[in-house]
Amino acid sequence: MPTLIEAQAPGKLVIVGEYAVLEGAPGLAVAVDVRAEARITSLPGSGNRLVIPDTGESFRFRWVPASGPRWEGDSPGAFGLPLEACAEILTVRGLLPRASELPACQIELATAAFHQTGNDGQRVKLGLGSSAAIVVVLTGALLRLAGGPPLSRQELIAICCEAHRRLQGGSGSGIDVATAITGGVVAIDFSRQPGPEAGVPRAHPVSWPRRLRLVAVWSGQSASTPAMLSRLQVFFERDPARFASHMGRLGANAGQAVAAWRAEDLSGLLSAIAGYESGLRQLDEAAGIGIFSPAHERLRAIALKHGAVYKPSGAGGGDFGIALTDSRRVEQALRAGYAAAGFPVLDAELCAPGLSVRGGGTQPGLRRLA
Repeated sequence: MPTLIEAQAPGKLVIVGEYAVLEGAPGLAVAVDVRAEARITSLPGSGNRLVIPDTGESFRFRWVPASGPRWEGDSPGAFGLPLEACAEILTVRGLLPRASELPACQIELATAAFHQTGNDGQRVKLGLGSSAAIVVVLTGALLRLAGGPPLSRQELIAICCEAHRRLQGGSGSGIDVATAITGGVVAIDFSRQPGPEAGVPRAHPVSWPRRLRLVAVWSGQSASTPAMLSRLQVFFERDPARFASHMGRLGANAGQAVAAWRAEDLSGLLSAIAGYESGLRQLDEAAGIGIFSPAHERLRAIALKHGAVYKPSGAGGGDFGIALTDSRRVEQALRAGYAAAGFPVLDAELCAPGLSVRGGGTQPGLRRLA
């Protein structure tokens, strides 16, 4: 089968801004060269297939006008949700043509790089933003398949955020979506004006500061971001004044970190990130979210022993943490210390390229991402 379209997008590590970005605070994230892939190939006849290479499963569907895929036979369950969400939103926005105008195709979605196999043979999620990355590559591939007008980067971020939040039960800041689309290092902020752009992150590419060293280390367990956001919501409903106070402090620290990053003020950056970690800890104690698991406490202790700054990356509870320093010697000591303690260090390039879409002939779908 000839390949029509291939799309790839990276994972992410949040450097600063988790939780506070939900209230409009700025943030920083870096793209990681762990990539989700979508591949669309043509099929003879009129049927369509969704293929999940990671599991070897295949599901038949047909395009339904003004809706999206309708499954024929076995339902893919969670594997089909990204396609359903992306297709519905693109259809509503008039970016996906009528079903009769779409070619019969096979859509492959692969996220194996975002998981590892445990000793029990089960796939374990690493927590690098796989759900956002798969939404981004799927949206990019479908737009290229459909043709249509070119989109700006901000327009694409808005579409993908809407689809991703639908998968997350309506929650999520969009920082992982913006990073998967943009790549590199991204400073995030939000429009203060009411309207359709409210709540959609604006991505500003920034350079990596010279001498800054980051070690990303896996806690050994997965975390459920929606579950942790649910606990945060309970805290907000129980005590909105304390919630606002905690978010205000985190937002101030995040703003200081972004400003120091732009200025390549490493002392100020490390101090602001340490302050953010302290604020996260206070939020966790007040809200009972579970950000600082025993594994994260161990990882933090190793970092502090070697004079580095440590914080969970993302929602916490599990997944990855990051240790930051301006010393090559400390970086090497951190890697050795984590290995000796049995914690895997991420072996992937940072500042990875963002979304790429190849193929599709002359159809413009994603011609301009500016």
